[in-house]
Amino acid sequence: MSKILSLIIIGSLGITACSALIPAATPTPTTTATPIPTNTPLPSATVTSTKTPEPPTETPTAFSLPLPSGTPAKEWKGIPIMPGAISGSGDDKGYSFTTHASSEEIQKFYNDELKKSGATLVGVGKGTEKNTVLMVFSKDNLVIGVSIIPQGDIMLVLIVEG
Repeated sequence: MSKILSLIIIGSLGITACSALIPAATPTPTTTATPIPTNTPLPSATVTSTKTPEPPTETPTAFSLPLPSGTPAKEWKGIPIMPGAISGSGDDKGYSFTTHASSEEIQKFYNDELKKSGATLVGVGKGTEKNTVLMVFSKDNLVIGVSIIPQGDIMLVLIVEG
């Protein structure tokens, strides 16, 4: 019996000794939720207008120029001023006047009158604003520009020479 007991003790010690060499089991990691920062915009205030805009009282033009206020001249530097001009003023660089004539009537007048004086029409350009026109003439090494610009219910005509 002592032999059996000795074998049991030696076997137990052997099993114990062998189990000391076996590494301890490590726990299997589990997935953990990690918060990831996001770029979430902050709420912004919404502005609402309680006032209803009023419609314009007259048709706006692309731009408004100062209108001449003096008595119109008969001519400027030998260039006739259209009959029926309402107001006008000028200096040595240019002359401007207002009229109730249409853009087409003004173009015809200056085309006819400047051709009579020996000028040649070299170009006509139309602007983005309805009835806005630039006429360019050439005479004796000079360039004459006639600009027609609507200003409400009248036309502003600008004449320059250079």
